[in-house]
Amino acid sequence: MSAKSVSAPVEIDGADEHEIQRLIIDILDENRLMSLGVNREDGWPQVTMVNYLRQGRALYFVVARDSQKFANISRDSRVSIAIGGGAGQKAPVRGVSMAARVSELLEPERITELNKLIWSRPAEAAFTPHPSSANVAVLEARPQIVSVIDYTTPPGRRVLVRVIDDWRVERVPA
Repeated sequence: MSAKSVSAPVEIDGADEHEIQRLIIDILDENRLMSLGVNREDGWPQVTMVNYLRQGRALYFVVARDSQKFANISRDSRVSIAIGGGAGQKAPVRGVSMAARVSELLEPERITELNKLIWSRPAEAAFTPHPSSANVAVLEARPQIVSVIDYTTPPGRRVLVRVIDDWRVERVPA
């Protein structure tokens, strides 16, 4: 799905888990950049923007091995991710914020498969900018808790869900 197309609004207050799952996947597929928050060694959060590729339940991204971000993730795999916004001036504002765990992919066959998917993306969805080093790590984020916000209908709605497997979700009591 391109960044300009937006699926029909989902009234998340009354939505069932399948509709919420569809909304989350639509938001993820409409975007290509995420804000990634990691825990620095001194306790301060560090937030940066990275490109991502969604496949199944996972979000894949690359970082330079010599970066502070990689050192932080290696030490503490818990991250926060924010994705979304409006796809244009008149586009509805909606997005997801999630708690996830990150691990490094080390299987060459899987990395080759992901590279093929990344390079087959349209030019407007390309992974740019690239990490500052040629020595990169391919990382996989597995969301565990997702907060969905949707301002397509004022005053806006929010729902909190736990991701069970492959984007099957269950509501988390407020």
